[in-house]
Amino acid sequence: MAEQTPIIVTDNSLEGQIGTLARYLVAAGGAFALGKGWIDDATLQALTALVTVAAPMAYGIWKTYTAKQKLIQTAQFAPNDIAQVVHK
Repeated sequence: MAEQTPIIVTDNSLEGQIGTLARYLVAAGGAFALGKGWIDDATLQALTALVTVAAPMAYGIWKTYTAKQKLIQTAQFAPNDIAQVVHK
């Protein structure tokens, strides 16, 4: 029987921390720009909504796609009675 490589799962939480940092930077930068008169309140609200709603949705879609690709790669190497890749 061939030697099997274990599935490695990372416990890295850096991705979530980067998202939080981005939200804080937009809030701080937006408040600064608003105070300087470079943007108005509606623009700041739009930017905040973009970062807090649209960006996490896009990130979630990308993470779902990459997780699916990893699952497909793993299933290709598993015995057929454990996992199978069905091409549709």
